[in-house]
Amino acid sequence: MATAGLLVFLAAGGLLWSRNIARGIWFLVFEGGALGVMVWTSGPLTLAVAVIGAVTMIVKAGLIPYVMHRVMHRWPQEFRQDSSLPLWAYGMAALLVLAVTHAMHLLASTGIMLHQALFFYGLATIHWGLLMVVSRRHVLSQVAALVSVENGLVILAASVAGALPTFMELGMLGDLLVAAGLLVWMSWRIHHHLQSTDVATLKQLRG
Repeated sequence: MATAGLLVFLAAGGLLWSRNIARGIWFLVFEGGALGVMVWTSGPLTLAVAVIGAVTMIVKAGLIPYVMHRVMHRWPQEFRQDSSLPLWAYGMAALLVLAVTHAMHLLASTGIMLHQALFFYGLATIHWGLLMVVSRRHVLSQVAALVSVENGLVILAASVAGALPTFMELGMLGDLLVAAGLLVWMSWRIHHHLQSTDVATLKQLRG
C-alpha cells in the first residue's frame, strides 16, 4: 500500500509541474492504476475488494483519462499546453510538504494515523492538487487537479480508517465520474464559444 501511495504522490507532482496536457493525462492513468493496485493489496482479496479495485481502474485509469484525451485531441496543438507554472508555486509546493510533515508531528500523539507514510502521501497529494487549481489556468488541468485531490482523499482515508465501506467507495467513484464528466463538457464548451482553454477568459462572461 505504501508503494502505491508513493506512486500516486509522485504522479501528483508530475501533474503539478507538467505543462503538456497529454502527459498530464498519462499521469492520471498512472494514479488510477496505482490506486487500483492499492485497493487490491489492502487486505484479503474478497469479491467486494476485487470489484472496487476493478471499478477504480476503469473509472480513474480508463474512462476519465479517455474522455479528457478525446476532448483534447479535437483541439489545435497550441491548446494542448498549459501556461508556465508561476514562480511562487514552486516555493508553495515545498512549503505544503513541510506543513504536512509538521501536521503529522502534531498528530503523532493522537494515534489517529494508522499508516504514517500513507497519511503523508494522501495529505500532500491533496495539497498539491489544490495548489494546481490555483496555479494552473488550462481547463483540463483543473479537471486533472480535481481527480488528483480525490485520489489523495482516498489515500488519506486509508491511512486513518484502514478502508472505507464499499458503498462509500463506489459512491465517491460515481460522484467523481459525474463531476469530471461535467467539467470536461464545460471545457469543451469554453473552447467552443471563447476559442480558449484559459479559465481566465471566463471573466468575459461577466454582465
